[in-house]
Amino acid sequence: MISGAPPALRPRAEPRRRAMTAARVRALLALLALLLALASVASATDAPAPAPGDASSSSSSSSSSSPGGGVTSEFARPDAHPAVDLNDPSVASPYARGADPNAPEQIHLAPRAPGVVTIVWASAAALDRDAVVRFVRVDVDADDDARDAALAAPAAHAAAITSSAYTAQICLGEPNDVDAVLGPKHPVRVEDLVALANTSSWTPRDAANYKVIRGPDDVVPPDWFKNPPYGKALCLSYNNPDAQYASPVIHVAHVGETARGGLVGGETVAYRLPGDKTPGGRTFQVPPAAVTAADVSRARDREDEAAAAAARGSGVVFGVVGDTGQTEVTRGVLKHLSEMKPHALLHTGDLSYADGFPPRWDTFGRLAEPLMSKVPMLVVAGNHDVTLNGVESTAFRARYPTPYLASGSASQDWFSHDVGIAHVIGLNSYAPVTPGRFDGSNAPMFEWLKGDLASIDRALTPWVIVMFHVPWYSSNAGHYKEALRAQEKLEPLLYDAGVDVVLNGHVHAYERSRPVRDWKEDACGAVHLTVGDGGNYEGPYGQSWSEPQPAWSAFREGSFGAGRLEILNATHASWEWRRTACVASDGVNELGETTYAPTGSGGRDCETEGDVSAQRLAAVDAATFVRDARACPNRAVGAGGGPRAWERANGAGRDDDDGSSDGVATVVVLLACALLGVGVALVLTRNALHRERAGKRKGGYARGRTHERLRDEDDDALDETADDDEEINA
Repeated sequence: MISGAPPALRPRAEPRRRAMTAARVRALLALLALLLALASVASATDAPAPAPGDASSSSSSSSSSSPGGGVTSEFARPDAHPAVDLNDPSVASPYARGADPNAPEQIHLAPRAPGVVTIVWASAAALDRDAVVRFVRVDVDADDDARDAALAAPAAHAAAITSSAYTAQICLGEPNDVDAVLGPKHPVRVEDLVALANTSSWTPRDAANYKVIRGPDDVVPPDWFKNPPYGKALCLSYNNPDAQYASPVIHVAHVGETARGGLVGGETVAYRLPGDKTPGGRTFQVPPAAVTAADVSRARDREDEAAAAAARGSGVVFGVVGDTGQTEVTRGVLKHLSEMKPHALLHTGDLSYADGFPPRWDTFGRLAEPLMSKVPMLVVAGNHDVTLNGVESTAFRARYPTPYLASGSASQDWFSHDVGIAHVIGLNSYAPVTPGRFDGSNAPMFEWLKGDLASIDRALTPWVIVMFHVPWYSSNAGHYKEALRAQEKLEPLLYDAGVDVVLNGHVHAYERSRPVRDWKEDACGAVHLTVGDGGNYEGPYGQSWSEPQPAWSAFREGSFGAGRLEILNATHASWEWRRTACVASDGVNELGETTYAPTGSGGRDCETEGDVSAQRLAAVDAATFVRDARACPNRAVGAGGGPRAWERANGAGRDDDDGSSDGVATVVVLLACALLGVGVALVLTRNALHRERAGKRKGGYARGRTHERLRDEDDDALDETADDDEEINA
């Protein structure tokens, strides 16, 4: 029996078994190395790209970092700046200088629907009933003569015109409108108000509207604007006909509705308004067209290069600004925006800062015309546009239309519009998100927003941008958590829909958040950009930052400026915020406010005390936003199935430098490591098997038992063992 084997063989069996076990262990380890190498390649292939905002960089001439890595720029925005004077030639009425009353002014553009751009302008006189706007596609380098010929040709199109006008009571709504000294640094001159309010100069004593005004205190009671609430409207008497402002005649034409197929994204359009004597007419570039399902379908056919290019998207550049007002700083910001060469403007509200004084809507329109007559603008309502007991809302809605009808909205205060591969949503911070006690409707904006988000096709518009006036995420004391109720109701909705970027104003400073949700960093949340620093005359918020800087706050600065958002492709976008400052302090008024005057040549050189950056118009903060639906499934929400559908439609091997080359290089390196691991595993396994088989061949088999190779002196013991085995098996 086995237990009777000679003692001489038992010590030999244990080394043999250990050798065989070691060989098998080496083979097992080699196999494990192979599996780990393959797993590393798989994980590298599926590894998520950086979350939005992760790939970012920022710089500032002077800044400090918080423990959380956020940057607070130490550049201090000037306290306040006077509004442009009503008598400034750049904003004064051209009709007062003898211009043709039919001549157009205050021209600005707004998207209306796919392939349609609205032109809005004003004139002192009504137009002929058969007046139209002529428009035609022209080459981008066409000269005045060529454009004149094209506009006069039978092939040119005609757009119908609708006109309107309104009256508004003259009011003062903000302390910045006027103070006890007034003077040329303020938008309203007290002597003008005294003259208007003094009805005793023309009406009899027994008239109900007879009123004697002896001086400024009879118009603006002492300390009216020095005690809270500071923002309270003070209007001239309603029964004083001189206290009513009559707007110019406001005209609207929808260019593209009469053109077959509408306007084409990227083309240059020449247009001529009635009464306009500008040589060659005026021109604008149509923003990139919204991508359609037909574009994506045709893009699969590489023979259709035009459709493929349209479906891939050629990039979209947005100029982003808020709280502009009308100061010398505003002039610099608008000029700066023009230099960014945007396809469209996104304005986060508070346009004119008329603040109850209606003529300021006209002066703002003149100040903004050089930019807004060439670049279409999407705008949402700010508090200076629609609040103050509604004294501004009539002007705002009459002059600045939105594409609400095309997006199925019941109000021009909320809308959506596709620009290239971006879906832009505009909301009203002052529209209730839950039914109010006296409301006549059931939060219609909220219900519309749910439907609009559900309709987004991420295969066509992978980027979703939402803008509204009051920020949710601001680390500034100004207006802190002012929109908390709206945030609690809307943020879950925006998060679930995978909104990428949120744009806000209201806080007169710049701040960029990291991806955030519920006041905590969240890689799948939206990046929030506050740009309420467009140049208005109110005081700065640069000294009101909370400390320490919250972890979700990436960069903040209390200064003037504007932003540039470029959608590069379906996964990458670049952001820059550029500082613009153009004033220097020149005294203190009776309200204790520091006043500022333009520097250099009327502020146009944008040199400001305290601004020590090497290039004053260079980007102060920059970031790259990356969207990845694999890491954040909420960003794949939509009928199109997310970016993967977009990638399938566009095919492989895009020429865009979207960072994919880095991912490919990583996979190649890891694959090489995996192959090396496979090679080592195979060699170890082969050697182990070879040793085992060699032992079998040289040691032989003894009735099912394998022996190690024995020394010559053990042969006799082996023979004895064989004899014992024969007896056992017998």
